[in-house]
Amino acid sequence: MSEIGFGIIGCGNISSFHAQAIQLVPGARLVAFFDEIPARAEKRAQEFKVEWVSSLSDFLSRSDIQVVNLCTPSGTHAGLGIKVAQAGKHIVVEKPIDVTLEKAQALVSACEDAGVKLAAIFQSRFLPAVQIIRKAIDRGRLGRLIMGDAYIKWFRTREYYESTPWRGTWALDGGGALMNQSIHTIDLLQYLMGPVASVFGFTEKKLHIGIEAEDTAAAVLKFKNGAIGVIEGATSLYPGFSRRVEIHGEKGSVILDGNDITVWKLKDAGEEEEELSRLTEKDTSNASADPLALDVGGHRRQIEDLVKALQNHRDPAISGREGLKAIEIILAIYQSSREKRMIEI
Repeated sequence: MSEIGFGIIGCGNISSFHAQAIQLVPGARLVAFFDEIPARAEKRAQEFKVEWVSSLSDFLSRSDIQVVNLCTPSGTHAGLGIKVAQAGKHIVVEKPIDVTLEKAQALVSACEDAGVKLAAIFQSRFLPAVQIIRKAIDRGRLGRLIMGDAYIKWFRTREYYESTPWRGTWALDGGGALMNQSIHTIDLLQYLMGPVASVFGFTEKKLHIGIEAEDTAAAVLKFKNGAIGVIEGATSLYPGFSRRVEIHGEKGSVILDGNDITVWKLKDAGEEEEELSRLTEKDTSNASADPLALDVGGHRRQIEDLVKALQNHRDPAISGREGLKAIEIILAIYQSSREKRMIEI
């Protein structure tokens, strides 16, 4: 497959980042857009100088599209994605895969049954700084992990929620600050610390009382490796602060602030320090107060990984089953808050 054709379903804000990323990847070609509101698809197509399609069936029948990027509201991903898989197209799905485990697993299964690849967008894993931390953990540089924390103390305006009716709803957003804004960092936490065994959480509306779901949440975690930690996620904390992940082990501590390593204190030196000294690639994303303040580099790296996966007949680095992990944690926190008890995962 010398060149892989990509089509995008859903022409909201995030579709622009997917389109830019595709056009930056060698071996990838942006072919067309589709949206249930044709004028939005036409506008995006004109912006990126490609075609647009007014019918989903016509879009899925195109032989020049091998991969479909799902950029629609979260609660529509599985329903649309199953149709895409049955049409024989590979899928890139924005986070979360869907808003319930049943629907998300249905999409994963549909892709496996159809023999197509499913890549779940968690672009933060591809950050060079994150890969250095993961390598250090895998090599035992931090020793036995003791504590892992994620802080996503962000801010969204009332206008943000009012501008799009599905935001902050259970049916289409799957929740609030945790499922929409915090999910990337929660995924990073479990990617670095390992699987979560149990949670006890609280979710509340503190500022945006007009939305259905939470704008403020906190949870205590027990990891399967015995470590403990916390998650704090919010869209209620003015003016919004960069996300932070803290990893503490018996041999040292590492803190990721935003997309940069700001603390690297390990007892013994290793090759990761040399890699850090050479680290020049920066990701300027900072969605703490502005959801559009993203660097396209993360999406580019993930699209590039999928292209290589298809060319080399392997799974993408973040498969559908990998994408389920953060959803499981978040849904467990929601259940814990509702039932006022610890939930085992």
